[in-house]
Amino acid sequence: MPDRYVERVLNGDKEAFRFIIRECKDDAYNLAISILKEEYAAKEAVQRAFIKAYEGLDKFRGEAAFSTWFHRIVVNESYQMMRSRKPDRNHQLKESEISNSDKNKTEQKIDADHKEFVVRKALGQLSSNESLALKLFYLHDYSIHEICDITGWSDSNAKVILHRARKSMKAQLLQIYDFKKEEL
Repeated sequence: MPDRYVERVLNGDKEAFRFIIRECKDDAYNLAISILKEEYAAKEAVQRAFIKAYEGLDKFRGEAAFSTWFHRIVVNESYQMMRSRKPDRNHQLKESEISNSDKNKTEQKIDADHKEFVVRKALGQLSSNESLALKLFYLHDYSIHEICDITGWSDSNAKVILHRARKSMKAQLLQIYDFKKEEL
């Protein structure tokens, strides 16, 4: 949908770019957090990506969807930030960062919250490339070709990373659930 607003932005319509930001910010944040593993850093990467997109919008050729072009900027900006900062070994999601279920909520809601927590925790344990590959492929429904456009990976590299990501995710989920069984 943002594709049709690009021309309006280029013609000076600032409201059109605000619309693009509203439409793209959540997906951009999810991609950045999968790489950076920190809320503040992900928000900063997304801000920088929007600035770069705005400044470089005249370079958007429309050969791919705007979202693909913009996601590539987000991924590049996230990796740039990751390279420029000190490694953070303590990037696991804390339970306090995940919204707690209200005691009055249904059992179904608690189960959904638990699943989301477990998936986020498992994704947080994966490498940045693996987490990114899973999110692009499964959450954003990008094809391998589109993932290559966004990340700059070769076709075979994207397939290998996605394969390893699936195996790593499975191992993380098994580890989390085995740990839960030992607690009982």
